[in-house]
Amino acid sequence: MINYRNLALAIMFATGFVTAAPALADQETAVVIEKTTKHHYVYYGDRQIYFAPETKTYYWQTNGTWQSGETLPSEDRTYEKTGGVEMDLDTDHPYERHEWVIKHYKTMHDDDAKRDRDDH
Repeated sequence: MINYRNLALAIMFATGFVTAAPALADQETAVVIEKTTKHHYVYYGDRQIYFAPETKTYYWQTNGTWQSGETLPSEDRTYEKTGGVEMDLDTDHPYERHEWVIKHYKTMHDDDAKRDRDDH
């Protein structure tokens, strides 16, 4: 009788484990990886234009809305050929850090950056 009881307990225990095992396997562990890749830009502060050399993309504002493209509007095309402040930002869209850029680079004008490069 004791052997049957032990066998019955062992079967119930094994059956309970088998049904619990898939539930344990279904639990997922989420791993979050935060990318902090830097992107290089040239910022033309007098006209608030960014250029990403790696992707050959310009970013500029039109009527308060940020635009992007491979070419600038005609009125800005000659402006971007001189000066500019080089910087690295942790975003694919430089205008997402525009307030930070203005805060940190407002005293440096495009001509100052060009003069600094020529001096060194």
